[in-house]
Amino acid sequence: MQALEKWLARVLLLNSGLALAVSLGLLGAAAPTGDMLLHGVALLGFLAGVLSLRRARFGLWGGALYYSVQLFSYFPHGEGPTFSVKAGVSLGVVMQFANATVVMNAFALVLLAATLAVLWRRRHQTAAAQ
Repeated sequence: MQALEKWLARVLLLNSGLALAVSLGLLGAAAPTGDMLLHGVALLGFLAGVLSLRRARFGLWGGALYYSVQLFSYFPHGEGPTFSVKAGVSLGVVMQFANATVVMNAFALVLLAATLAVLWRRRHQTAAAQ
């Protein structure tokens, strides 16, 4: 299981590092300066990736939060508030509705499930050791 934890930490670090580089304008056009949510999520993912490599519990929880924010994007047709955080790699499933388009990030869903499985396993190993 430790190999899976290392792999998840490396993928999180790579994914969030890419998102951080894009949000800061190091790769391509910079994100708008008013989009602090994107910058914050990318920084959270990067710090969580570093902590995950050191096997800190907050690293896994931060990774779970990083992927859960990316899970769904909502784009209404016409006027209305949108919600979209595109921080890192996105492989989406697009669902068209009459009033809006919803995008589910399948990549984030798989990595969120793997991170939660590692957290669950680590919790039960700690409980069994006591």
